Amino acid sequence: MKRSILIFLVIGTVMIFFGCSGDNPMAPKLNQGDPMAKELNQSDQVANSLAKKPLPSLRCTTEYDFRGADDPPAFDTEGRLLAWEGPISGDITGVIKWWMFVPFELTGQVSHYEDRFEIWNDDETVLLLAGDEAGTTTARHGKNSNWRTNGIVTEAAPEYVEWLGRKAHAEGHFTWLEPGLPDNGYGTFKVN
Repeated sequence: MKRSILIFLVIGTVMIFFGCSGDNPMAPKLNQGDPMAKELNQSDQVANSLAKKPLPSLRCTTEYDFRGADDPPAFDTEGRLLAWEGPISGDITGVIKWWMFVPFELTGQVSHYEDRFEIWNDDETVLLLAGDEAGTTTARHGKNSNWRTNGIVTEAAPEYVEWLGRKAHAEGHFTWLEPGLPDNGYGTFKVN
């Protein structure tokens, strides 16, 4: 029984290997006059050229101030609080804002949150990129606290449309003005 299974696997592997080879004289040849053959060849060429061309990535540094304690606080139409805002520079420049649902889910020193990032041009008249994220913050009172978030780009201005649907990653540190009240920080933002 084992021998029969082994022979079957070897024959199947050989058939797949030689049947898929473009140099195999037994493999069917597409008729070059056939319109379907031409379409297949063109789509193969496009797929091959896309596979060889690396997709661009976007890398930036960020600085931000805590805005969650503003009086009055700012909320978006979905009920998210404007928590952080500051300049972003690198492959894209402008102002980055993080809008967060509150309250956060706390597990010890770690908070779990969902947010929306928005990157605006310098005078905040054009939304360049936006997306939804989820992340964690590790609060270490008296020391810089760490945060990390991952998400997807859901909106893009025409000049940044190549990043639409791509993965967004951000992380950084922030300081405390006093226990329970964040102050400001710095970090990185990238899309790939």
